[in-house]
Amino acid sequence: MVRQIDAQDMCDIDLRKYGLWEKGWRTNFTKVTGYIALCDHTNKRIIISIPHLNARSEAELMDTIRHEIAHALVGHGHGHNAIWQAKAIELGAKPVHCAPSNVNAGQALNVVETKPEKKIKALNNYCPVCFAVAVTKSQITKKDIITGYPKILMTLECGHTIEKDQIKSALDDIKVWTSTTGKQVFPYQVDGIKFIAEANGRCLIADEPGLGKTIQALGALKFYPEMRPALWVCKTTLRLQALKEAIDWCGPEMMGQIIEHGKMFIMPNLNLYIVSMDLLRNIPTEKLEEIPYKTIIADEIQHFKNPDSSRTAELRKLVSRAEYFIPLSGTPWKNRGSEYYPVLNMLKPEMFPSPKHFKNVWVDQYLDKDTGKYREGGIRNIPAFREKTKGFIIRRMRDDVLPDLPKINRKIRFVDMDALYQKSYDKSESKVAEMIKAAMIDGRPMKDIAAMIMQLKHITGLAKVRALVDDAQEWIENVPDEFEKLTIFHHHIDVGNNIQDGNAGEYEGLDNWLVKNGYNKSLRLFGGKSGEERDNVINEFKKDKRNRILIGSTLASGEGLNIQFCQHAFMLERQWNPQNEEQAELRFSRPLTKNDLPEYLHPIAERQVSIDIPYFIAAGTVDEILTNIVERKRLNFRRSMNVKDINLTWDENEIIREVSEEIIKRRYKKTA
Repeated sequence: MVRQIDAQDMCDIDLRKYGLWEKGWRTNFTKVTGYIALCDHTNKRIIISIPHLNARSEAELMDTIRHEIAHALVGHGHGHNAIWQAKAIELGAKPVHCAPSNVNAGQALNVVETKPEKKIKALNNYCPVCFAVAVTKSQITKKDIITGYPKILMTLECGHTIEKDQIKSALDDIKVWTSTTGKQVFPYQVDGIKFIAEANGRCLIADEPGLGKTIQALGALKFYPEMRPALWVCKTTLRLQALKEAIDWCGPEMMGQIIEHGKMFIMPNLNLYIVSMDLLRNIPTEKLEEIPYKTIIADEIQHFKNPDSSRTAELRKLVSRAEYFIPLSGTPWKNRGSEYYPVLNMLKPEMFPSPKHFKNVWVDQYLDKDTGKYREGGIRNIPAFREKTKGFIIRRMRDDVLPDLPKINRKIRFVDMDALYQKSYDKSESKVAEMIKAAMIDGRPMKDIAAMIMQLKHITGLAKVRALVDDAQEWIENVPDEFEKLTIFHHHIDVGNNIQDGNAGEYEGLDNWLVKNGYNKSLRLFGGKSGEERDNVINEFKKDKRNRILIGSTLASGEGLNIQFCQHAFMLERQWNPQNEEQAELRFSRPLTKNDLPEYLHPIAERQVSIDIPYFIAAGTVDEILTNIVERKRLNFRRSMNVKDINLTWDENEIIREVSEEIIKRRYKKTA
């Protein structure tokens, strides 16, 4: 397998070496599979087939490149005659026609290309003295001189003699795992972490969206040290989120590096490295080889559904070097069953050796009456497929694990500020800090200071829209059922406008995407509407299956509305008083009967679910300051009172004061 970026360098170097670059010759790529490479005399291009790159070694590609360069040097019309053969020999290429290449070989990871599976040590008990695997050498039974009961003494191969009950298991510690912010792992997530070990660190976590696949992958890294270091591959917008979650759940030992570009220095001795899917295609091979990973964790693996794409080829190469591989996805295939093949092949190439074999055995086919052609459907014989894959695929639905989940599952979704918004924010924060300092000295009311800080919150609100639109589109693709709906809460009107319409030149709005995908535009709910107007919006949201998204002001939507038929929400902008957010959350957690709903929404009435509500937080801004203060108060309250935070009362002025003091501290620390 040869990476496209490396093929580009190999060809460009030889074009320069043989004087063709100065004459206008360049390297191009194509997805055509009919040839390995081509010399285009008319346009002065050496054209290389990307699918064939994945099926060839560097030596084979180098021979092909020089084969085509020989054509370029001798000129058009010579074909493979004696003149061309002499030039090919001179360049070091074989003087023969291009060899046939099996392009299908480039769509798969072969068994010989993968490292042999290793059993995770944590599955074994270990000695509490030296932590070596507890292998019994001998054992005797003695009577305890205090209790009079018999006890078993075991002598281990490591040389220590201990009581049998003292032997430790790393798996026992997982059950009480708690993050630094006080979140505790759910029982089904514990099962998922153990499943990773039982699958020898090579398995797909395919739980329904919102069930915490990230936490399960992090749990493996925390409790199975032999899996570290890890390379985390995810969407660009989720890199910061992955790092934040790792530090929260695993502490400083999982402090990682986000690799932002191909020239970035790779820090040594870290346990976690994070790279975006898009960067995989452009980062130099030697830079990737500097990353000392043992485990590949691929988030949203459904984005690697095309076995011919360069993105998938790059991941295959990473996986071939890895000892362990944990892909994550709530929807590993969306439209066609064959989309499942790439991840299955990377996990178990001996079971799923080729796309053709997988399609013939496991993908359903049906006759399209309109065209008279056979079309590809989903997975065929699902019970048999589940039986075959049960050792390395785990999938739970929300209904399966409902007793483990809270009614409202509040999550923090960190968003990285792009350069343009960051510059605007930094400039505004400097001015606002000075204003706040003067206002606090003068003893002005907290509501005046809150209005000053609102300028900063407004910037962060606008900065987060792009990530929210991306996540909303992803949500609809992952949750295609027409009875699933999403409510988006915001504060500023123009932030809501940008969600709908986008920002010219930067990103497309959500409404255009909805219409292109067969849905209605989003509905809006904001202040100033009468009770009747608000009810009309909610009824429209409820009765039409094409209305998938409602965009509402948090304050306008927080009271008097019944939208419990919608069981998903995003919180884009935080409120000064968290009670206003909680009021909005409670719109979803209410009794529901079929009599209240049109027929297509009846599946909602037949289940009880935990409502997932991600809070979008702009990292390194007033957003994060406010969130840290609010969540710290929630955590301290739970620890001290041992009751649910629904009973916590909030002092808005106190929150504003703490945020103000933190802004001043941060700003003057920067300028000191």
